[in-house]
Amino acid sequence: MLCESHVPHITRRALARVLSTFLCVLLVTIHPFSKLGGASAFLVLSLKELIFSVQEDLAQQIEITVLNLTGALAGIGVSTFAKYLATLPQEGSAVSRLIPAVFLVTISFFAGWAKSRLPRLHLSARISCFVSIWLLTENIGVRSAVLSDSGGFLWITLTAAVVCLFSSMLILRWSSTHLIEEVASTLKVLHRCLCICMDHPFTRPSFQQIADLKDLHVELVHRSVSLNEMYYQAAFELRIGRVGVKFLKPLLGIIEHLRRELSWGMTPRPIEENRPRTSPPFEASAMELGKTIQSSFKAVEDLVIGVYAHASLRRKSLRAERDAVTAAAINLNVAWYTVQSELRDSIRPASEESDFPSGSVIPSHLHHQYLFATSLLQMAYDTSHLLQVAQKIAAHHEASPLRFWPPRLTSQWLGVAPRTFIMDEHGTHVADVIEEETTLSAEEVRQGMASVDQQDEKICQEVSYLPTLRTIHIGPQLSLRSLPRCLLWTLRRFWNHPVTLRLRLGASKIIRNTQHSSHLRHALKNAIGVAMLSFPAFLPSNSAGFQWFAWIHGQWMIISYVWVLETSTGATWRVGYLRLSGTILGAIYAYITWVICGRNPIGLVIMVTAFDIPMTWLITKSSIPSLGVVASVTLPPVVLSQYLIPDSGNSTQDLAWMRASMIALGIVTALTMNSLVFPRHSRVLFLNHTSRTLSFLSQLYLLLGRGMFQNIYAFTPHDKQKTLKLELQIRNALHRSSSLLTTMNDELSLVPKPMRHYRAVVLKIQKILDLMTGLRKIREHIPRKETVASVLKERREFVSCICLSLFASEHVFRARQPLPQFLPSARQALETLTSQIEASTRRAIEEDVSFKGISLAYSVAEREVMGDMVDTIEELLELCRQLFGTSAWLTHTWPEMNVEEGPGPGTPGEGWFSTLGRV
Repeated sequence: MLCESHVPHITRRALARVLSTFLCVLLVTIHPFSKLGGASAFLVLSLKELIFSVQEDLAQQIEITVLNLTGALAGIGVSTFAKYLATLPQEGSAVSRLIPAVFLVTISFFAGWAKSRLPRLHLSARISCFVSIWLLTENIGVRSAVLSDSGGFLWITLTAAVVCLFSSMLILRWSSTHLIEEVASTLKVLHRCLCICMDHPFTRPSFQQIADLKDLHVELVHRSVSLNEMYYQAAFELRIGRVGVKFLKPLLGIIEHLRRELSWGMTPRPIEENRPRTSPPFEASAMELGKTIQSSFKAVEDLVIGVYAHASLRRKSLRAERDAVTAAAINLNVAWYTVQSELRDSIRPASEESDFPSGSVIPSHLHHQYLFATSLLQMAYDTSHLLQVAQKIAAHHEASPLRFWPPRLTSQWLGVAPRTFIMDEHGTHVADVIEEETTLSAEEVRQGMASVDQQDEKICQEVSYLPTLRTIHIGPQLSLRSLPRCLLWTLRRFWNHPVTLRLRLGASKIIRNTQHSSHLRHALKNAIGVAMLSFPAFLPSNSAGFQWFAWIHGQWMIISYVWVLETSTGATWRVGYLRLSGTILGAIYAYITWVICGRNPIGLVIMVTAFDIPMTWLITKSSIPSLGVVASVTLPPVVLSQYLIPDSGNSTQDLAWMRASMIALGIVTALTMNSLVFPRHSRVLFLNHTSRTLSFLSQLYLLLGRGMFQNIYAFTPHDKQKTLKLELQIRNALHRSSSLLTTMNDELSLVPKPMRHYRAVVLKIQKILDLMTGLRKIREHIPRKETVASVLKERREFVSCICLSLFASEHVFRARQPLPQFLPSARQALETLTSQIEASTRRAIEEDVSFKGISLAYSVAEREVMGDMVDTIEELLELCRQLFGTSAWLTHTWPEMNVEEGPGPGTPGEGWFSTLGRV
């Protein structure tokens, strides 16, 4: 850590990258050292850029050094063994050439599977392919070249790894603060969002206010998801500090709860002109509570940064930050109690203003204000937990010494993508989901087994009446005519035996998972492409194909194929055209460098190092890092190979186009392979994920209704646990859908895709999830006897309408078929439910005058949230109509049909919602 502490974090990484490039090119141009790597010593720069590139912090650099060195050594070891086996038969024989070919394809298969299935081994799998491609396609069957080739690649690998690690140790910090910075930024966004919501919350909002809140809500969704990703990455990385990352896990969950409360309860709404603009009696206390929550966010932010961002031997004093958190907790409790008291006291005057025979118990113009107050109380409840977590973190910081936090080496650790891979490709691994249309449902399996039992029973009855089978026959007494039927009956009994049935079901599941595994498909594509492109390398040495491969160095074609082939078609297209552009840029600069410097080692060192400066900016700060990576990889083979092998016989201009054409051919092959063989189009995956997400939403809403109907007076812990699990599944599904939208733009398609509608669908589903979360929390405080037990029929109708609308949307995305023209109207059901709840509440107040408490405010808030959910679901149905159309059968009516019969069919008054619009 020789660099000064005030150097910015991104500058540290940039300096370390440029230093590593300078040292690598310096070692390659010094002949006593470069001779150890042979004619391919310039590959030090390629491995430095592709595998051991300098990362954000030293702990991460150590991790990729250990993992990727292990992958490289495994590739070198297996390839050396294969080269040795190839020397046993006669040199140049078919067996001698077949052995390395089989080993190379096998290594490519397992490397492709590991790359797709175990994201943390992504680069390790790539470097094993890299060294295997070079070792197994050169000097096949030559006994004297086995150890020399392997030794050269061992030197190349160790030099690249040691130089990058040395540069990182000089400049980088030990631990990354990326997660902490993201937590602090998210708390600031929450602070800003709440500040806008508290700006005149009970008056007419401006259009700018509504637009700003909409943008902030979208930003908060992305930040909440990225926080969880960063947490799981940080939990599996090397760290030095006093407090472990696991103490931040409850804090991240609370941040998500606060985001949802801002979404379902604190969104401003336009106020109608004819409504009175009166401020509620609890306005002042609510404003004070909002300011206290904002100050709590700031106190937690300062404390978390103080604990995690300063890892040094000397413990930093956090007395001021701890006092600020303690003061915020005290002020929050006082303000929270004040709002509750004033809200409880305001219920009676509000209900007295209303006219019972015709109006609501609480005037309608106060409904949104009570929703705002209840969501603010819920935010205060979660903020109190946030302050408690911060206090625990501070206490642990004061009591713990500085220590080393190793990663937890588990199978889950291998399944978490490190920041190394994410920063390189800006992609997200999509979970492997078996296509549901090929899978029997549990009910189908149960019915199939019942049919088997019935058939067995019927056969047994038939067999019992056969005279030839009623007795046991021995030897020749068994007739030839009855033998086939006896064998068939025995085989059927064995095939349908319960033990055999269990084995059949297990085997069916394994075969189905194997057939539809995206990891195995990617492994096959990786192996097939490597086999096709390396085929000329295993032809006889006197053949034209082998001579062409050796002359043009076809290894670059295979390597570029392995590097560009991604797990989805869209990601492959994005990486492909970026790397193709980088190849052209690198080849042009390489030619210019050779024209200027020739074989002057000092000039080569300066020009290569200077080129790395803009490439470093592209890799570390832009959204197109692949372009900079490939441009840096293309330069050394052109410039330094001429320096290392002066009598190569090729001009620099020829060498530039040869390397560029090979890399481009590998890229084109990868694009073709991923587009034609087992294509994983992001649009198809997106529609399937959206259908599954809507199915989860239906299950979640049914679970909310089941808990309300079956447990009138309580929401059991078991139901709450199942609800939280479903909410987490929906969040993960929405994240995968958002990731698929990112790669969908990169797919080549003749037909333009409705990206705006797809993004709107994801936002609507996210809004529905937030509203359902709000319903779950609000229903913990409503008067269940008056608002649930007394109106079970109306609630059943409303739940049915919501579930049918979600069911229709789900199957529209699954089948890509039009919506039915008419669906049960959830809005009409809500109006009926609201009127019945009002009547039940009035009766309760008339019977018991003291029945006026804060639970009435939650009852009003529930109706407001249900109204928002109806609006959002109708907007979702409208998006479905725009995407897939409507199966319409009634587009107009005759005037004489509506003269005396009132409204025509399909109007809301009849309980129907028209997907063509209300008629």
